[in-house]
Order: sequence, then C-alpha cells, then structure tokens
Amino acid sequence: MTIASTVSQYLDNHSVNYRVIPHEHSATSRETAHKADVREDRVAKAILLKDDRGMVMAIIPASNSLDMAAVRDETGRNHLQMVEESELRKIFSDCEVGALPPIGPAYGLTTLIDTHLEGRDTIYLESGDHESLVALDGRDFDRIMAGSHHCNLSKDWW
Repeated sequence: MTIASTVSQYLDNHSVNYRVIPHEHSATSRETAHKADVREDRVAKAILLKDDRGMVMAIIPASNSLDMAAVRDETGRNHLQMVEESELRKIFSDCEVGALPPIGPAYGLTTLIDTHLEGRDTIYLESGDHESLVALDGRDFDRIMAGSHHCNLSKDWW
C-alpha cells in the first residue's frame, strides 16, 4: 500500500502538490520521522478521539504529546477518549491500522490542529500505511485545513 485513495483524492481535489517519501516500516509517528530522516516536529500526527457526541481528530507534531486538558478546554467535551483500533478500520478503510492520515476533513471529521504545526515550510503526513510519508508545503496544509480549529493541544516530550 502507498498513499490512501481518500488522501490522494482530497489533495488532488484541492490542487495540492505533494510527494510521497518511502521509508522502512515504522510503528509510531516518531519512529516514522527517524526512518524518513525528517524532523519529528515537522511530522503531523493524528489522534482520533470520541465521546457520545461523535469523533474528533486532534493533529499534533510527532515530537509532542496530546494534552487532554487542553482538548477538553477547547471543545468543552469532558468525556473524549481514544478510539479503539477496531473502530478505526471502519473510518479509515483505505488505510493500514494505526497509520491515520492527519487530514480529518478528507474523512468528514471535526478536526483540531495544534498551533505548533503552524508556519512550517514543509509538513509531513502519514499516508495511510506504515512505509511512506506525504510531504507538502506548509501553506498548502494550512489552506486545506483552514476550516479546522487551530489551538494549543500539545506539550513537548522533553
């Protein structure tokens, strides 16, 4: 598998130039960054959350961890929890399990984007598999995610 069809269609429909960067198999976004030889803070990581009101995708740098208190403050939703893998298969049917492309709008998801990802020259996204990244201009990422809520959602690992 390479780039998920939903991702490629979404990028093509929005006239985004991108390139696919192959890398050795990886299990986490941080590992992906290392194997693809890109900085962790340039790799956008998707975390899917849900409660009784539905799902929310939080997008943060791979170098950071999600701050659930910040998510609650931003959304006013106190019971959001991570979505289990079995549910991910239903939403991301064109992706390998655990390789969530951080483009919530392409999948019809409410999306929160961490402010730490703003102003990057290049953003790298999981493509839908564990062996390739999608690289695109940061301005294009900002443009295709313009309808998403931008807020401070994460903390540095360090």
